[in-house]
Amino acid sequence: MKNRLSGFDILALGFMNFAFFLGAGNIIFPPLAGAMAGENLTPATLGFLVTAVGLPLISLIAVAKAGGGIIEMAKYLPSKAATLLALAVFIVIGPSFATPRAALVAYEIGISPFLATPDATSLAIFSIVFFLITGYLSLSTGKLLDMIGKVITPLLIILLIILSVAVFTTPLAELGSATQEYIHNPFMKGFLEGYNTMDTLGALVFGILIINVIKSKGVDDKKAQYKYLIMAGSIAAFGLAFVYLSLFYLGEQ
Repeated sequence: MKNRLSGFDILALGFMNFAFFLGAGNIIFPPLAGAMAGENLTPATLGFLVTAVGLPLISLIAVAKAGGGIIEMAKYLPSKAATLLALAVFIVIGPSFATPRAALVAYEIGISPFLATPDATSLAIFSIVFFLITGYLSLSTGKLLDMIGKVITPLLIILLIILSVAVFTTPLAELGSATQEYIHNPFMKGFLEGYNTMDTLGALVFGILIINVIKSKGVDDKKAQYKYLIMAGSIAAFGLAFVYLSLFYLGEQ
């Protein structure tokens, strides 16, 4: 078995990791926070980046260091406690919050504006199709790198770059005034909003999924898996920071 990935595979792995993290909450919260932060945009953005970029990256490093997912990281806890922790994380980033809002945001942005009378029926039909496609793409972890990292994510990145360039080259308005908690404690408010993306919890699951993808490419050496996971996490963190900065600035205008 080989113990190395090509440069293209590493880049694709980073893109795939970036796509895992860039969900509905990552698109919703930054522009909303930017709109409310006003002249306190900088400290609010820095607080957001700490929990929306820094903590997920640290979580990925922890997963890589442990060499496994939540159960492996919690192996020194009672077995029931580790199982309950894993169950709670999967519920939070799955059926309770992250999964439903992923379909809802895609519907509200990509479908609803083009319908004459959007209603619960159209949302239900879209959700079924959305999750069928998602399920199909998720059936084989070995194909995730090729389908998401090498095709879907590069297209997404191109669209985000176009958005980001437009935001900075043709701003819509000047900086506004801060509102609510962003007036007196913008850093902490941004800190809390960044945590609402739930990427810190998601990293505990994404980390082991990425390790499985690396293994599917023939890399069995633990040190090599650790190195590639850190590289993928760093690429994803850089991409997320770039997107968040652009969306914060977009929301402020």
